[in-house]
Formats: sequence, structure tokens, C-alpha cells
Amino acid sequence: MRKRLFSRALLPLAALLGLLSIAALDGRAAGAPDLTPEEEENSKTILRPARYDDSDDKIELAVFFWYGCGACRESDPMTSMFVNSLPDDVRVERLPALFDSMAPFETHGRLFLVLDELGVEPGARQAAFDTAQQVNNPNRRGYGLLSRESQETFAAAQGIPRAAFNAAYDSPAVRGRETRIRNFMASSDLDAVPAMVINGRYTITFFHGPGYYQLAEKLIASERERLAAAAAGAGAE
Repeated sequence: MRKRLFSRALLPLAALLGLLSIAALDGRAAGAPDLTPEEEENSKTILRPARYDDSDDKIELAVFFWYGCGACRESDPMTSMFVNSLPDDVRVERLPALFDSMAPFETHGRLFLVLDELGVEPGARQAAFDTAQQVNNPNRRGYGLLSRESQETFAAAQGIPRAAFNAAYDSPAVRGRETRIRNFMASSDLDAVPAMVINGRYTITFFHGPGYYQLAEKLIASERERLAAAAAGAGAE
């Protein structure tokens, strides 16, 4: 009888442990903000959080895109306005999507990294979108700037000497960033662009309208609260 009572007494504890295990697997149950059905449909919690860059304590906002993506091109002005409005505790990383075995993504991604390495990408971004998407030839959208030669010519039109372009194109810095981006994409379970990854913890896939940016703001605010609570807890120890 005593043994049976002891087993029954463990049942509530086992149930509680089960609930805690579920909460640990579900990021939303573990303290993420309440999301609307549309927000839940267009976001996912990363079970094993990992950031692209851990060199500082800022909230990281990774913005993924592809030069051949029509939605990326159309939303870029609004995305730029949004990221420029963020406070100083948010660090923005613009990253090209490098989906494996898909040449346009890899080739356009290399172009972005070269332009970024040379410090001219922001000013050349719209031209890169337009040229990659061949806006005057919709049937070839996404198939411009696929050869190294065409990228070299494009860069020259942006004022980049061909020697500088080719040196950056083959540089260890650019190749190293490609590896980091691929690893980060794998941990973020990224499968489409445009997309954002909030502090390595949440992935947002694009949906039209201001809700996309409002969701990013909500998750950034949630991360700010989480980090502040963690800092307060560490200070109290």
C-alpha cells in the first residue's frame, strides 16, 4: 500500500515535468510574445538558437534576400526604412540567401559579398536588383548577372576597378563569409526569401503589408525584454 501511494504521489510531478519538456521544445511556450494567427503562420521559433555574429551583445536582425527575387526588390525600400528606424541596440546584418545547389542564389550571393567587402553595396543595390532581374525582359527574371564576366562589368559601372573586383571575388574573407552564412541558414531553417531572423531565435518569412515589420518589431521587443531580465537576474546573483 505504501509503495502504491508513493507512485501516485509522483504522478503530478511527472505531469509537470512533461509540461516543462513541451515548453522547452516550444519557444512560444517558453516566453515568446503572443502572436496573431497570421504572425504564427509566417514565423517559426528556432529550437537551438544560434546567431550569425556573437561579437557583441546587441539584438541581431538578419535580413535575407536574393538579387533575383521580385518580392525582395519590391520590399527593399520599406525594409531599408524599417532597419534605419531601429534603435542602437539592434545590429542589422544584410545577408544573401545561399541555398545549396541553386546557382543563381550562390552566384548572386557572391556578387553581394564582393560589393559589400568593397564598401559599395548599398549604393549599388537597386542597380543589382534591376540588372539581376532583367526588368526589361520579364521572361528572364533572375537570370541576369550570373557570369563572373557580367558581374565584373557591372562592378566596373559602379566605379570598382576590375583588379579590385577580382581580388575580392577570390578572397578568403568572402569565402569565409559564405561558409558562415550557410551554417547560419542551416541553423535558422531558412527556406525562402525575403526573410528575417531575429537574434538567432525566430525566423520570419515575408508576407505583404506592414504586418511583416510589425512582427519583427514585436520579436525584437521580446528579445530586449528577455535580455534585460537575464541581465537583472545575473546582477542579483
